Amino acid sequence: MGVVDLALDPGGNEVALKRLALHGTAAEMTRARVRLRREAEVLQSLDHPGIVPLLRVLDDGDDVVLVLPYLAGGSLAERVGRRGPLPFAEVEALADHLLTALAVAHRQGVVHRDITPSNVLFDAASRPFLADFGVARPPDATPGLTAVGLVVGTAGFMAPEQARGRPATPASDLFSLGATLVYAATGRSVYGRGEPEVLHYRAVRGQVARLSRSMPAALRRRLDPLLEVRPSRRPSAVAALGQGPDGTALRTARARRRRSSGPRRGRFLLGRTARHRLWAGQRTGLPVGQRFGLRVGLRVGLALALLATFAGWAASRLTADQGDDAAPGAAPVPDAPVCAEGSADYDGDPANGCEAVGDGLDGRALRGRLAANLVPALDVDRYTVEVEDRPHLTCNGTLTLTLTAPLGLTQRLEVFADGALVGSTTSADGEPRQVELREPACGSDDATTLDLVVSSVGSDRSADPYLLERAGSF
Repeated sequence: MGVVDLALDPGGNEVALKRLALHGTAAEMTRARVRLRREAEVLQSLDHPGIVPLLRVLDDGDDVVLVLPYLAGGSLAERVGRRGPLPFAEVEALADHLLTALAVAHRQGVVHRDITPSNVLFDAASRPFLADFGVARPPDATPGLTAVGLVVGTAGFMAPEQARGRPATPASDLFSLGATLVYAATGRSVYGRGEPEVLHYRAVRGQVARLSRSMPAALRRRLDPLLEVRPSRRPSAVAALGQGPDGTALRTARARRRRSSGPRRGRFLLGRTARHRLWAGQRTGLPVGQRFGLRVGLRVGLALALLATFAGWAASRLTADQGDDAAPGAAPVPDAPVCAEGSADYDGDPANGCEAVGDGLDGRALRGRLAANLVPALDVDRYTVEVEDRPHLTCNGTLTLTLTAPLGLTQRLEVFADGALVGSTTSADGEPRQVELREPACGSDDATTLDLVVSSVGSDRSADPYLLERAGSF
């Protein structure tokens, strides 16, 4: 995505400057630059000792430069390449640290999308950090920044659903982290060896290699669930730490399937000792004919019980193999919320789940006044405004757009005409702020369509609605 330089900031501290080259038309580069700045504001709120902080975002001609701390310890890829696989105890500690960082990011609605050994960096004291969170890899293609149709991710570490071109989710991050930890422990990709095209093909098909038996059983039990091919079977970062709201520990994939299969059927009605005596022909206090009848009945009962058990097992397997949308009545594993699209956990209380729900108004035409919210954290609302050119004797037609942010929040309104920014304002704490656009010319038809963008400023989030109003015309 760009070039990284080592530099000194004004205070003499070493920093890394990551230069992102923008391309395309002037309008496309403007949209890309605006989007980068919006996402940077969210990413700057990711405060965790396991996440490389984004210090500043600078403009340098047609490029955008991200300012990051310089970490002198190199990457996990370099460390394994020089020294070989890490000791298993170090892999366990690395898993704890990175899972905690990932849990913080996911609770704020930020998905990494490309966790690899090259994006795990170490400082001079060998403390690990997750780098490259999201800014350079937005969730969908941005003109001027991301090539349309690009599959985001690294072939040897991407989740199968990413390899198939689906959007990355928190579950995708968990797979990539699991693959990265396997690399740390073995020096190999979970898709084996080969060229990137070969690894990508295996990722599409979900051909995940079995974990080596040389790895301790406890570490295998920890990594196995992260590498499930179906995203719905992977735990969240919090669950993988064993810190769900009910204190539940991590369960392996096999244990989860067994738990979801329902009660076992076909339990024998006779105890073990009685069964053994009947099969052995020992005395039970019954006549010979009745003992023979019981033996025949027991054989029939055993056959029926085995058939019922098999039927229950087959039904559970069918449900488990129907994919991510199967088993609508199945109870979810208790866990910290992994919020569905259009919702978020803003209050940090796992008891009420993803309490913030989006309004679904994005993309509408603004004709008068509307109330909407910004959910989830990276949500950006877009609207269109059809501006008429009405007769004004003094040629002073004015369009006024007003944004009123909820109490306690700061939000920004940006107005674009043909891709160019023509006006912006910021509202905070319920104070209305306006953008006024005057009639461009007198005597010509100035009717046009404007694009409005409403976004959050800072790290505070709420599902409370903002107000957006329009008045006037050209």
